[in-house]
Amino acid sequence: MGGMRTLNLSLRPVLPEDASLLHQLFLRSPGYFALIGMEPPALEDVARDLATLEKDERRRAFLLFLEEEAVGYLDYKLHYPEPEDATLSLLLIREDRQGQGLGRRALEHLLHHLTGAERLYAVVYGNNARAKAFFQAQGFRHVKDGGPTLSWYVREL
Repeated sequence: MGGMRTLNLSLRPVLPEDASLLHQLFLRSPGYFALIGMEPPALEDVARDLATLEKDERRRAFLLFLEEEAVGYLDYKLHYPEPEDATLSLLLIREDRQGQGLGRRALEHLLHHLTGAERLYAVVYGNNARAKAFFQAQGFRHVKDGGPTLSWYVREL
């Protein structure tokens, strides 16, 4: 009997030339966009967002790879809302790869490499009960709702 194989999850900074790859990732996650009440962004919108990302010194974004396959996206901002904070604005795992512990592993990676922050906020868009439960299971507590489509969670670091 053979041993279990552990697949390697790796993160790499997203680059402007990754627009098509990120767009395909978004297209393979229609349920997320339905939850937040919008269609997946067009390729041009993804490219424009990645171009603005390069100009924001506080914003960081990563593609998540399982072996060689793009399976997710992580986007956060340093020193927001306060100088000692960081805010996770999107942790997206492709729908056909959810439930495999990839989101938890990506969050662990972020927490391990996030230096200088005292708190990590997580923003949950839409009525996303699964995301809310995920963050609470990872030690985040609900802080406030920013209207009917936005919930804030925080974890002390």
